[in-house]
Amino acid sequence: MTKKLMVLPIALLGLGLAACQTDEEEAAVIETEEVASETEGDDSETNEQTVEEQNEEEIEETGDDEEELVFDQTEKYQNLLDQAKREYEAEELDAAAGTLSVLLQHDLTGYPEIMAEGESLKEEIHVLQAENAIEVAGAYTEDSTYKDERQSAIMAEEYETATGQSIQEATDEELADWFTQKENSAEVEENTQSWTKEEAENYAFDQLIMLENLNYEKYFFFVNSMEEDWVQLEVREPVEQDGVTWSNLIGLYRFNVSTDELEKLDIVTGEYQSVQ
Repeated sequence: MTKKLMVLPIALLGLGLAACQTDEEEAAVIETEEVASETEGDDSETNEQTVEEQNEEEIEETGDDEEELVFDQTEKYQNLLDQAKREYEAEELDAAAGTLSVLLQHDLTGYPEIMAEGESLKEEIHVLQAENAIEVAGAYTEDSTYKDERQSAIMAEEYETATGQSIQEATDEELADWFTQKENSAEVEENTQSWTKEEAENYAFDQLIMLENLNYEKYFFFVNSMEEDWVQLEVREPVEQDGVTWSNLIGLYRFNVSTDELEKLDIVTGEYQSVQ
């Protein structure tokens, strides 16, 4: 009897301790789950804040890029307008009109002041060009075979150097003889060059069109091989107004077929500047 009474309380005590331990473990599990839930909630809020911050940063960066683009475009258009003014003041009318033509090809609806000033100056220049074209119209007839060549600065300089005569005063027969002599001379020189005249001129022309993004159907071109791998190129825009025709100078270039270097002549300073 005595032994049974002693064993029973010990057993009951063991059951009580086991029950308490189970309750504590369950409470610990519940508390751990609650902490984990709170942690997950905090992480979610942090992630949401991080995403919002990233979105705000992306919006700010996009805004900065747009502002920088607008600034670059404004500077580009203003530089073209300023260049045309310099050429006009230097009495280089065909160059000034050509620069304005390039400027006004762009969408300038967001730059009303530049557009208005450019259009006004171009109209003023065209009036003067028309008057000059009428004055020199007697130098050659409208049915001349070499109307475009007579307007070329490259051809004019080369012809005067070779003959001592102005290309405007030359007859079509004289120009035909001169072009024939040029072709014969070029054929002789090709035998001693790594580039043939045709290859060099075609390559330079293709590179000019690509690098300056020119619409070759809108302009006419003069291409002339020079010494030391340089090819000279002239781009002109035909114009007809008040019954007379002339051309605007879009640009005088030279291209090195060995180094792929393209340069454009500053008409006012007389110096070539790299355009790459």
